[in-house]
Amino acid sequence: SVRLVTAATSAPVLQKLSGVANTISFDTVRRDLDRALASAKSDPEDAVTSACSTVESVCRSILVELSLPLPAKKDIKGLYYAVRQPLGLAPDKPDVDATIAADVRTILGGLATVVEGIGALRTHAGDAHGRARGFVRIDERIANLAIHSASTAALFLIETWQRKYPARPLPRHG
Repeated sequence: SVRLVTAATSAPVLQKLSGVANTISFDTVRRDLDRALASAKSDPEDAVTSACSTVESVCRSILVELSLPLPAKKDIKGLYYAVRQPLGLAPDKPDVDATIAADVRTILGGLATVVEGIGALRTHAGDAHGRARGFVRIDERIANLAIHSASTAALFLIETWQRKYPARPLPRHG
């Protein structure tokens, strides 16, 4: 017997991000994630836009909490790059043991590429800029890729915040 798995809602990272968002009362992330999951099948373009917003919300909250200015470009890439240094995630400064520092730098570089890809997909296939007549729809699988990737990035940023600033809750700023 073949067992089907619904990747959109059963992925551990989605469950963990949802739980963390609830724990820290981070309502903007919870809303963005819920919207992305709800629309992945029926409106995958909206799901991509919501997935992108999930990461943007986390980054904005971190910058506001640290009293740092928002970057000139307030898109996902600009926001992500703005939080890397204060969180110690810049590729030249990983906060890890020297024996795995190169490996972590490789993963962090990949995460930056993923974040940029989510932003590019939102621009080219999301619904944030409207839809022209005859636009080509993306499929649910691609929407889920964006959702899972954004969730992984958002969760990693929140966990990094909690490790670096354990006494400071991350408040809700969208």
